[in-house]
Amino acid sequence: MPRRGALMATLFVAQVLGSTGHSIGMAVGGIMAAAITGTNTWVGLPVAVGALGTALASWPLSRLMARVGRRPGLTLGYGLAVLGAGLGMGGVLAGSFALLLVGMALFGIAQTSNQLARYAAADVSPVAERGRAMGLIVWGSTIGAILGPNLMPGAVRAGALLGLSPVGSAFLISVAGYGLAAVLVEALLRPDPLAIARRMEQDAAGSRPAMPPRALREIVVEPRARIAVSTLMLSQIVMIGTTSTSPVYLHDHGHSVSTIGLAVSMHLGGMYVASPLSGWLCDRFGRVPMIGAGGLGLLLAVAVAGLAPGSDSGLVMLGLFLNGVGWNLAFVAASALLTDALSASERTSIQGLADLVMGLMGALGSAAGGMILGAWGFGPLNALGAAVVVVGLVAMWLQRPGPQGIGIRLREEPE
Repeated sequence: MPRRGALMATLFVAQVLGSTGHSIGMAVGGIMAAAITGTNTWVGLPVAVGALGTALASWPLSRLMARVGRRPGLTLGYGLAVLGAGLGMGGVLAGSFALLLVGMALFGIAQTSNQLARYAAADVSPVAERGRAMGLIVWGSTIGAILGPNLMPGAVRAGALLGLSPVGSAFLISVAGYGLAAVLVEALLRPDPLAIARRMEQDAAGSRPAMPPRALREIVVEPRARIAVSTLMLSQIVMIGTTSTSPVYLHDHGHSVSTIGLAVSMHLGGMYVASPLSGWLCDRFGRVPMIGAGGLGLLLAVAVAGLAPGSDSGLVMLGLFLNGVGWNLAFVAASALLTDALSASERTSIQGLADLVMGLMGALGSAAGGMILGAWGFGPLNALGAAVVVVGLVAMWLQRPGPQGIGIRLREEPE
C-alpha cells in the first residue's frame, strides 16, 4: 500500500501533539472553575462542556470528511481548538466563567480530531490489521499524557509573563500542541486516507458494481454495529463520569497540584498505553471478547477507586489507571467492530454519529459526576458507574449472536 508507513507516522505524531494539549488542559479545567466561581458545584462543567464540544463536532467534521477527505477535517478540528485554548486563557485572565466555558467547547474539538484519526488509520489498513492500526494511533495519546504535565514548569514561567495563574498556564501547552498538529496533518497526510479506503474497496470488488450505502435503519439493526455503538456510549459515560471529578476529589483531600497532575497522567496513560496490546488482542481473539474484558476492567477500577480513602492517593491513582485500561480495551475493540460492519461509503457518517453519541454520553457523565460528587461523594459515584457497566454487559450477553454471527474473529475480506 503506497505511503502507508508515512501516513501512519503522521497520524501518530499528530495524536501525540494533540493529546499533549488536551490532557493538561482538561486536567485543570475543574480547578479553574472552582477558582473562578468559588464553589465546587460547577467543577464538572468545564470538562462536560469540553466533552460536549468533542461530541457536537463529530458529526459535522465527519460529514466534511465524506466530501473532501480526512485531512481537511482533522486540520480544522485542531485549528478550532487553538482558538478555544486562547479563549480559555482569556476567561482565566478576566475571571469570566462564561468565557472559560466557550473556550472549553472549542477546546474539546481537538479531541474530535484525535478520535477520528483512529478511523483514518483503519482506512489505510487491511481488515486483519485494523485493530492494531487503531491501537497504535490511540497509543500516541500515552506520550501526550506524559508530556503535558512535564511541560508545565516552562508553561508556568511563560504564563507568568502574560499574567496567567500557574493553573491557567496549561492553556499555553494546548495552543502549541494543537497548532503543530494542524500544520503537520495539513502538510503530510497525503494521499488522503479515505481516498485510499475507497480505492481498496473498489479493487476488492473488481468488476462487481459498487453496493450503495445502506440506510441508517438497516445499519442500526446489524448486531455488530449495535454492540459497537452501545459499548462506545456506556464505556464513555462510566469512564468520564467516574474520573473527571477525581482532581477535585484529590484536591479537597489536601493533595498538591503535582500529585493531581500525576493522577491524571496515570489515568490518561491507562487509557492509551495498552492500545497496541488491545489492538492485537481484538485482531487475535475477536472484537466482542475484548469488549467484555474491557467491561470487567472497568468494574475492577471503580471498585478500587471507590473504596480507597481519599487520603491514599496511590490507591486512587491505581483505580484511575485501571479505569483507563478497561476503557481502552472496550474503545479499541468497539471501534474496530464498527469499522468492520461498514463499507467505505458508510464509514464517515456512521463513525461520526457514533462518536457524537459517545461524546454526549461523556458530557452527561461529567456533568452528572460533579453533581453526584457534591451530593453523595466519590464512593457512591463509582458505585453508580459499576451499575452501568453491569447493565451493559448483561445487555450485550442477551443480544449475543449465534455461532455464525459477530463472534467470528474477522469477516473474510479480500485485501
